[in-house]
Amino acid sequence: GGRGSLVGIPAVSARRIGGFGMAVGKERKKGKGEGEKEGAHTEAAAAHSGGGDKRSNRGAGVPLAGTDDAGNFYASHEQLMDVQESNKAAWYEANKEWWVGGYGGSTDSAAMIGDDEGAQDGEEGLRFLDSLLAARPQLRPRHAIDAGAGVGRVTRDVLLKRFETVHLIEADSGWSKRSKVYLGKKRAARCTFTCARLECLPTLDAESTDVVWIQWTLQYLTDRDAVIALQALAGTLRRHGVLVIKENRPYGAAREDRFQLETPSGEEGRYDITRTDAHHRVLFGMARLEILMHEAGVETNSYVLSPEAVK
Repeated sequence: GGRGSLVGIPAVSARRIGGFGMAVGKERKKGKGEGEKEGAHTEAAAAHSGGGDKRSNRGAGVPLAGTDDAGNFYASHEQLMDVQESNKAAWYEANKEWWVGGYGGSTDSAAMIGDDEGAQDGEEGLRFLDSLLAARPQLRPRHAIDAGAGVGRVTRDVLLKRFETVHLIEADSGWSKRSKVYLGKKRAARCTFTCARLECLPTLDAESTDVVWIQWTLQYLTDRDAVIALQALAGTLRRHGVLVIKENRPYGAAREDRFQLETPSGEEGRYDITRTDAHHRVLFGMARLEILMHEAGVETNSYVLSPEAVK
């Protein structure tokens, strides 16, 4: 998946700090040296102790509000979802056209994320995965799904370095085909490929997957479709399996308690929503997912989720 535009810095500075909260990596655009680590919040101790994130992830009583790049204010989550549903066809058509070329650039990785620093993001992702595997020894790295895989950047730089096999799911047929070349013959031989949109996935094998990795992807889905995709992907997990989510969050000059919706009238010409932590927790609750770990980086929120235990 791609990153989308940032909320909190001028549109001309569209590149982001890559990496997860626990990663010791530089802040790419602003040069602070310890960008993601600075101010990071972690709940990894809950995973070590076997417990989940004790804060509610259902968002009960949490008002969700936000704005779009046309100056419209959304006073509630219900209002946002109503607008999303009424514009659903246009939403996905605009995004389909935009992803034919993505961000452009001189490399496939740059087309996915908007800069040439994908290698650093991969290193940070690998450190996050290793910390997850260390915290949950019952989680065996056998098979992973890269959901919203794009050209296969996360598969190549993270997942295939720890998992035996990976299933890449990508909506754009061009990028799905290109991923086999990008990965190379040996890596591609360990992968399977499905061209499908996450909100209308074909039937996937139940209890077949140890980790589903979803990075910079939910931001391109409507809220209802994000829940549908999360539920479908959670259904593939084996016992002890988890979903890893990494998405942008509002930061800096932006109000951190409000989502920001970009529309085709904006600079990028597509739909993209930057959600708050509370907003993500509402969606996870709707999908009946429990938060095991959460890390807030400077520009991103990262989560490890599992299906809620049947009470």
